[in-house]
Amino acid sequence: MMREQQLAKRSRTLHTLDEAVSAMKSLSAHHFLLARRSLKPAREYRSEIDKLILQIGLHQPNHRTGPTGILLVTSDLGLCGDFNSRLTRFAIDYLGRHPGSRFYVVGRRGRMAMEKQSIHYEQTYLAPASVDGLPLGVLSIAEDIVKEYSQHKLSSLTVVSARFEGAGRFSAILTQLLPIITKPRQTVVATPYQSRRHLLEVALREYLYVTIYELLLDSLAAEHGMRLIAAESARKWIDDTHQTVQRQLSAVRRENSTQEVLDIVSGSRRIKKV
Repeated sequence: MMREQQLAKRSRTLHTLDEAVSAMKSLSAHHFLLARRSLKPAREYRSEIDKLILQIGLHQPNHRTGPTGILLVTSDLGLCGDFNSRLTRFAIDYLGRHPGSRFYVVGRRGRMAMEKQSIHYEQTYLAPASVDGLPLGVLSIAEDIVKEYSQHKLSSLTVVSARFEGAGRFSAILTQLLPIITKPRQTVVATPYQSRRHLLEVALREYLYVTIYELLLDSLAAEHGMRLIAAESARKWIDDTHQTVQRQLSAVRRENSTQEVLDIVSGSRRIKKV
């Protein structure tokens, strides 16, 4: 009887777990579709901004005395396969080739990995869980980066993030965000309304914003794509385990029923003998 109760309880637990994983899968599918739909226009816009930066010859000073900076983009949530572990390993390997770098982390999973490795980080940021949450996160990161760079606390900044390649597939990539170094040109001139310096500052802000936005969006699509695959694998495991538990439960119930019949028969024989 105890065995039957244990199996019945496990069956209910698996059913509840299946509902939770299914809900997470549906939510990730929704965010995945939105992120993937937004990727193409974001990449095209970033490409045009890159062409504009090259055309105007935006050139930033390289603060050679400051340390290099590394910005690692991970996720806040789990159940996304090896998404976070691959990115953190890639970032740690890069850090090993650039000792003394200032480390910045997006996502709780990345922060936890750094703490586990006893790696010091300067600042952490919450990872956007949806496309709607990207703008606020991008602004916070961009403001801190510009401030650190303008104060000569950074000589450069490289972003470690995921490049979306399809559901369940991504690559860990490096993107140098600062400094922006192109061949200086004089194509941007003052207008009757704004100075050349102001236009260059606007171009710089737009470049930083759209580049960080596109990198975070790429990582977001990769994260939810990995979560979809992981959730489907989890559901398959739950389904297989639930079927096994149901077979065991049925077998135990048959054994209990057989034992009850045998007890009844044995009891009736004793009564007849008396």
